[in-house]
Amino acid sequence: MTDLYNYYNGGDLDAKYMNENAQDIVKAMEAGLQTGRDYTDQINNGPSLKVESLDPMVKVLENKLTDLVLWNGMNKHKIFNTVHEYNQLYKYGEEVGIFNLEGETPEFTDSQYRRKSIIAKFTGVSGSVTHPSMLVKTADGKNSLAREVENKTALLLRIIDKKLSTADSSKIATEFDGIFRQHLLGVNEIYAPTAGLTPENLFDTYFGDGVSVIDARGSILTDDLVQDAADGIVNTRFGEVSHIMANPSVFNDYAKQFQQYKQVLVGGVNGVEGANMGQSVASITTQFGKITTENDKFFNRKGYRAYNASATSNKAPAAVTLDGTTPISVTTDTKTQFSDSAGNYFYAVAAKNRHGESAMQIVNTVAQAVATTESVDLKFTATAGVYETEAFVIYRTEEGVSDYTTAKFYPIFEVSTSELAAGFDGAAAGSVRDRNRFMANTQIAMVYYKSSDIMEYLQFAPTMRMDYAQTSPALRFSILNYGTPVLYQPGKIGLIYNIGKKTA
Repeated sequence: MTDLYNYYNGGDLDAKYMNENAQDIVKAMEAGLQTGRDYTDQINNGPSLKVESLDPMVKVLENKLTDLVLWNGMNKHKIFNTVHEYNQLYKYGEEVGIFNLEGETPEFTDSQYRRKSIIAKFTGVSGSVTHPSMLVKTADGKNSLAREVENKTALLLRIIDKKLSTADSSKIATEFDGIFRQHLLGVNEIYAPTAGLTPENLFDTYFGDGVSVIDARGSILTDDLVQDAADGIVNTRFGEVSHIMANPSVFNDYAKQFQQYKQVLVGGVNGVEGANMGQSVASITTQFGKITTENDKFFNRKGYRAYNASATSNKAPAAVTLDGTTPISVTTDTKTQFSDSAGNYFYAVAAKNRHGESAMQIVNTVAQAVATTESVDLKFTATAGVYETEAFVIYRTEEGVSDYTTAKFYPIFEVSTSELAAGFDGAAAGSVRDRNRFMANTQIAMVYYKSSDIMEYLQFAPTMRMDYAQTSPALRFSILNYGTPVLYQPGKIGLIYNIGKKTA
């Protein structure tokens, strides 16, 4: 206290500290910038005595469960068999002459029904927590087991939410058929049975529908596209519309087109102050009523990969083997959709199974020029490995990329091993044809009426936790869900494909 008193009263500070080493003075003044445990087994001046300041709340860097809009909004229906059957009323009857002579019996016509079935698939993830971990006191006081159950539940539901739109059992047999696959088959079924139809036949009919299937061809979402989708559902398929669902980027670009018209006067006597700028679209008004926008971050979420990306799982198949002579070529094609997208492209292919995708295999290191009358053929084979290949993912860059080493490769479609063997979408056996039906770096929007009569999730067993026998000081468990989405009336759902960044 004397030294402190003298200091504040003009004491000779220099005389007191003139013999002190400057480095020692600094050490005495600082608490140290490391945590206490970093001073283990070290002689120190006190930093090891610090109590760590640890925030008791765990900061979640992953998604929230509220982000799973499609999963949360879809009605869940309990079923009691892995195979669920239902009936469709196909027609009330044929349109016949209804005007009759006096006393004449009207013409008879029969109602038409279709019996359908859908198979529940088995999904799940597992976790393990050691016994000591369950005894440790955590920062937020939550039991380690409870936390891990929450984490694995969130993970499973996120993957299910993503697969609700993109899963395809014709490519990966253990998957259920998601919305896109069921919509493809359902629209084709309006015209003809799907049994035995090739991908080329399916695509020709599907994209030629023009009612439940709208092609934006790289444009941003516009009012015209929404109006066309709503009109097809209401006027042609006799349905209703209430919602439009898409990735948030779709609505972000949609909102931007209106921002230029939201102008304010700044400065001056009548200038606007504290203005709420920007544009937010909560609903879109159509001729058939307001349609509520729904943002789902995982709807049609596919992402992109680099040309040399490694396998996504250690149980993924081996990378594909390219044809040694002509892995890529162009061919004149009357069905090509490159008529509005001619240019230069790079391609890559990944093999796939239920565990994940293989390392990427770049197809062409020199940009492939594609004319307006041409399509692109890719030729490759599966490579033998420990884990069998079930399908292939075709990747392509956007047009005009000059350097494949820094480019983003976007998945455009998938091909099963049997489809490759037969020749995909008009290609010769052992080859895959890209007709630009699916454009790189584009999204899909779904216009629909939210009702269990249109679509729902069938659960043979709902999301549940199953504990395993404890054979060590650890508790192992799985989070499971047995079910499948089902589109009862696919024709009354409108999908807008190839929504991109182009503006008028």
